[in-house]
Amino acid sequence: MTRIVAITPARDEAALLPGLISSMISQSHRPERWIVIDDGSADRTAEIIDSAAKAYPWIEPHHLPRNRPRAAGGESVIMQFLPASEWQTWDFLLRLDADLSFAPDFIEKLLIEFQLDPKLGVAGPILLERDGPSWRPIKVPTFHVRGAAKMYSRQCFSAIGGLQPGLGWDTIDELQAMMFGFHSRHFPHIYAYHHRPQGSANSLWRARLAAGRAAYYAGYSPLFLFARAMSHLFTPPRVLGTVAMLIGYFEGFVKRAPRAASPELVRFVRRQQLRRLLMLETVWR
Repeated sequence: MTRIVAITPARDEAALLPGLISSMISQSHRPERWIVIDDGSADRTAEIIDSAAKAYPWIEPHHLPRNRPRAAGGESVIMQFLPASEWQTWDFLLRLDADLSFAPDFIEKLLIEFQLDPKLGVAGPILLERDGPSWRPIKVPTFHVRGAAKMYSRQCFSAIGGLQPGLGWDTIDELQAMMFGFHSRHFPHIYAYHHRPQGSANSLWRARLAAGRAAYYAGYSPLFLFARAMSHLFTPPRVLGTVAMLIGYFEGFVKRAPRAASPELVRFVRRQQLRRLLMLETVWR
């Protein structure tokens, strides 16, 4: 039997977490364990998690204090509950944000893709977000799997050594996977509803700023980042978004901030980015 461990960090998610719980308990292929971490919530998140765990023993609740230092991205919290000694006891890890919902065959469809591609190491859905009364897909490169919903094979997760804390973790993990010969891909016929509101122009500015910082930590080349930033001139908030991405990236150089990516990974990433700029074949399919 395929053994799946799922894990979700949740902080003040009382409004949206019940939707994820409902999605998980309705799955045609449930995980063996679902670790749900209350990351110091001030609302009813802890109560909701505990209530679900009482009804479903495969849900494993954990509670962390609110007033403590927290790294961006939440992966330092996740890795506290995924010790390396346990990595060989499961076949797949499913990492989920608390603001998602999806169909009952969500996990089953992801598992099928791993069966079809033995080299698949990181897989996920396309995310749908609100656009007025309807839902629209969030377009990303085929190789990129959004951090909100990612499934890893045991072999891939072990090869990359787990998840990095801080910004850029959901880029670093798939770049590492590809460096070690695994495939990373999202599948447009598998989707999850992302219920977190898109927010104002100010929040989009912050998102582009964070994207620039994440690119720095992941080891992107300045030339490739500049080209990427320029491409955002065609999507709102256009000039502000482009400037924010550039500021986020180059402040890392100004501050001489250490990169999360290893020197080996930086070299791999920049080789692929140069080939991409030259319109040559890359591992990014």
